[in-house]
Amino acid sequence: MIEAIVMVACLVGWAWSGSPESHGLRPGSPVGGLLPDLIEPFDPSMDPKPSDLNATFLASKLGQALDLDFSSIAKPSKNVVTSYFPFRRNRKGRLVPVGDMPKHVRELELGYVRLGDGTKLKTRVPSRLRKKLRQLLWALTACPVGYRWRDMGLRFWPRWLKEGYCPATTCSVPAGMKCRPSAREHKYLLRWHCRKSCTWIKVQYPVVTDCACACGHGGGYS
Repeated sequence: MIEAIVMVACLVGWAWSGSPESHGLRPGSPVGGLLPDLIEPFDPSMDPKPSDLNATFLASKLGQALDLDFSSIAKPSKNVVTSYFPFRRNRKGRLVPVGDMPKHVRELELGYVRLGDGTKLKTRVPSRLRKKLRQLLWALTACPVGYRWRDMGLRFWPRWLKEGYCPATTCSVPAGMKCRPSAREHKYLLRWHCRKSCTWIKVQYPVVTDCACACGHGGGYS
């Protein structure tokens, strides 16, 4: 019966690996474009001073763009943030689903097998067993988003950003497909930028917020 379950259709998309900097990206401007390379001298004497790090002033500069769910002014007590998985264990230790079943799993046809000549062969699988098979396939192909804190350095405020990443594991039956970033959000930060003078500028930084099982080579954002 398991052999009759075909792997989920490939979701062709851009595979993100490494950090944004490793791909030549820089934080975007507030209007959605990309800033040119922030070319500036690597001179510790030009780092922001304590007087430049007034949290009240910097928070007002970011305004409603300050998202403390994804950023932190103080160093987080724990570096690793647990990932979301669409199943939980009940009192009997069994996995039970949480949330809505993905459409590609919910609409998977388990009542028949299509043969090479186009004809259909009924599987005679009871509806209750079909439900369990769909839940099993859902668990095997789930791609939870993991989160971890990244120290952006002294020249960013807030200094710590919660980055999303996709697990580097197979997520298909049969194996072969991988979890890939499928959605991102841009979070606003302030960047201490020095040319003739130093000032805080508002920039955007991409954060992975969703993962999906997909074809392609390369790792997830890990």
